[in-house]
Amino acid sequence: MTFRWFALVLSSAVVSAMAGSVAAATLPTIAPMNAPLSSQLRLPPQALNLAQSRSSNLSDADQEALDELLSEGQEKVDAEDYAAAIALYQAATRIDPQNARLFSGIGYLYVQQGEYTAAVEPYRQAIVLEPDNLPFRYGLAYTYVQLEAYAEAIAAYEEITTLAPSEADAYLGLGNIFITLEDYDAALETYEALTRRAPGNAKAYEALGTLYLIQEDYAAAQSAFQRAVRTDSNRSEPYVGLAETQLAMGDSRAAFESLEAAVRLNRNDAQANFLLGEISMELGDEEAAYAYYRRAAEADPDLIAAQAAVGAFHLREGVYLQAIRAYRQVLQAFPDNPGAHYNLGLALWAEGLEQQAVSSVGRARRLYESEDDIDSVERVDDLLELWGVNVEDNLL
Repeated sequence: MTFRWFALVLSSAVVSAMAGSVAAATLPTIAPMNAPLSSQLRLPPQALNLAQSRSSNLSDADQEALDELLSEGQEKVDAEDYAAAIALYQAATRIDPQNARLFSGIGYLYVQQGEYTAAVEPYRQAIVLEPDNLPFRYGLAYTYVQLEAYAEAIAAYEEITTLAPSEADAYLGLGNIFITLEDYDAALETYEALTRRAPGNAKAYEALGTLYLIQEDYAAAQSAFQRAVRTDSNRSEPYVGLAETQLAMGDSRAAFESLEAAVRLNRNDAQANFLLGEISMELGDEEAAYAYYRRAAEADPDLIAAQAAVGAFHLREGVYLQAIRAYRQVLQAFPDNPGAHYNLGLALWAEGLEQQAVSSVGRARRLYESEDDIDSVERVDDLLELWGVNVEDNLL
C-alpha cells in the first residue's frame, strides 16, 4: 500500500477555484467540495479457491461430500454470494475440522462483506491449525485494523515479525498503525528496524519519507525519498513521494519533473496524474489539468478528488452526462457531501432530469442546514427560485 495517503494535501484548485456559467438559463456557481482521501490498509492477496482442499484423514464418502460443498461454495464465491458461500464452508468444517484453509476462507469472506468482528474467530482458528502460515496472520491483522482494535493488530504484526524477522509488510503495517495513533517515535523505530533488516527495500525508505513528511521535516523526507528512488528507480511510487515533498517545500518545478518521471514508469499512476493536474491548474493550464485529472480518475475510479475535479470540468464545459457520472461516483464515497449533491443537481437539470435535479439540490440544502451553512442554503434557494421551484412546496 502507499502510506502517503496520510499526507496527501489537496490544493484548493481541485474544485473550489472553478466557478462560472453552467447553462444559458442558469448561472449558479459550482459548489466547492472537500473530498478528503481516506487511508486504508489493504487485505493481502489470498486465493480462495478451496477445491483442492483435501485431507488424507477423511473417508471416501466424507471426501466426496467435502468436494461437493467446496465446489458449490466456489460457485457462490464466483457469484459474489458470500453469505451462501460462508454457510457452505462452515458445513465443510464440520466434515474436516482440521482444515485451516477452510477457516481462513471463511474469515476472508466475512471481510469481503465488511463483517470484521465475525472474521476474527475463523482467522484465529486457522492460525491455531497452521501457526506458521503468514497469510492467515496478515488476514487477522488486517481485520483488527478495520475494527480499530489497534493493540490486537500490533500484536498480530509483531507475531509475524517474530516468525519472519525480515517480513517487510509486517513492519510497514506496524508503522502504519503507529502513524494512525500519532505515535511517531514508534513508527520511526519500526521503519528504521526495517531498513536494517532489509536495506535494499525501497518501501522502507518510502515509509520513512512519509513519516517525515507528516512531521513536516521536509529535508529528512526528501532525503528518504531520494534514497528510495536510488534503491528502486523502476517504480513510480518513490517519485510520487519525492514530488509531494518538493511540493511541500514550494518547488513545483522539481515536483513536476518527479511526477513526469513517475508517469513515464507507470502512465496509470493515479496519484501522480492527479498531482500533475494540481500543478497544471496552479500554472493556469486547464487543458493539461483536465487531461491529467481524467487519466487519474480512469486509472482509479475510487480516487474521489480526481472524480470531483473531472466532474467540475464537465459541468463547466457542458458535458453533463459525464458530470453526472463523476458526481455519482463521488457520492458513493461521500453520500453526505452537500457540494456533490448540489453539482449533481446542476448537471441533472441541464440534462432535463428536473425532478431528480430538485431532489439532489434539496438533499444539498438539508445537508447545508445541518451544518449551519446559511450562505449555501441561500445559494440553493436562489437556484431553486431561478428554476421556478417553490422551496416550501417541494422541500420543506
